[in-house]
Amino acid sequence: MISPVLRTVKDTGASSTPKRLAIAVATAAALAALAAAALSGEPSTALRAFFVAPFSNASSILNMVELSAPLALCALGVIVTFRAGHYSLGGEGQAYAGSIAAAAAGYYGYAALGPGATLAAVVAGVLAGAAVAALPAMGRRFAGAEVLLTSILVSQGFIFVIDWAIGGPLRDRSGNLIAMPALETEALLARLEPPSTLTVAPFVVLILCVAASFYFERTRSGAAHDLYGRNPRFAELQGYDVERLSWAPVVASGMLHGLAGALMVLGAKGTAIRGMSGGIGWSAIGAALVAGSRPSAVPLAALLFAWLDSGARQAAVLSDLPPDAGMAIKALVILVVSSRPSWTAVKAFMRRTPTRRAK
Repeated sequence: MISPVLRTVKDTGASSTPKRLAIAVATAAALAALAAAALSGEPSTALRAFFVAPFSNASSILNMVELSAPLALCALGVIVTFRAGHYSLGGEGQAYAGSIAAAAAGYYGYAALGPGATLAAVVAGVLAGAAVAALPAMGRRFAGAEVLLTSILVSQGFIFVIDWAIGGPLRDRSGNLIAMPALETEALLARLEPPSTLTVAPFVVLILCVAASFYFERTRSGAAHDLYGRNPRFAELQGYDVERLSWAPVVASGMLHGLAGALMVLGAKGTAIRGMSGGIGWSAIGAALVAGSRPSAVPLAALLFAWLDSGARQAAVLSDLPPDAGMAIKALVILVVSSRPSWTAVKAFMRRTPTRRAK
């Protein structure tokens, strides 16, 4: 049985998207204030860390925008696969595979390609994400295996292998950080507004979100994509290529996750670090939910999550707020946004009068 939350990601209409974003922002702000007041011994400092520090200067804002870019790409990948009815939960491993592949191509390819190693790293990341996604996609295409199950099994397997590789044969032994060797500066994406970490990544996200919106709203292929997600049999009767739709959206989603992993390496990280994916695959499902499954709303949803991460991180440093507060707030935001109360039942409950006991 498919989770109602996952169905919510796929079935949300465009008209409700602004409302969902507004509810998510209001809920996040209220929960952040509540967490600062209830969990911190220095509530005023924690409040400033959440609501002032991330917006205190241009560099902080641009850093937050850069932080949101990989998450937005992963959320876009979630939308692509969920709207086709494939509930892939393998984004974490796909992004992580993109990271290690990009780091390897960028580091070892620099000697031969020079600055061209940047492009090689991007391509390697995209292909690695696609390769991880291809396994559950082919299982669906040729064996009818459920993507919901196979994607997470494959993803977890790759996560363990990548953790071993980064901590073992690929580790840079010159430092204490469990990571691969750092890429040369020329192989990284140029910073557009130093000292901020802003690169071209957010602009790539905007272009891809516009392209995805056009695909879903204005093309026959996008209509087939959505129809297949709702009723594969009816899509087949309409003459659409259901064989391609049975696997291609899953691979396309893997490519977007792999690109996100590559951009993390080529941006502020500078290399592949063990555990660097940091739950991005799961956060992406939440961001896609907040965006109402609309690519045009993905950048705003990702920016909201980036603000929560940035605020929680600064609050943990500047006050005694628990470091996981941001994760808990994101989880509650997802819960509120995905809830679908039965107003008929609520009204019936409100009209109900208590039964009086006979004397």
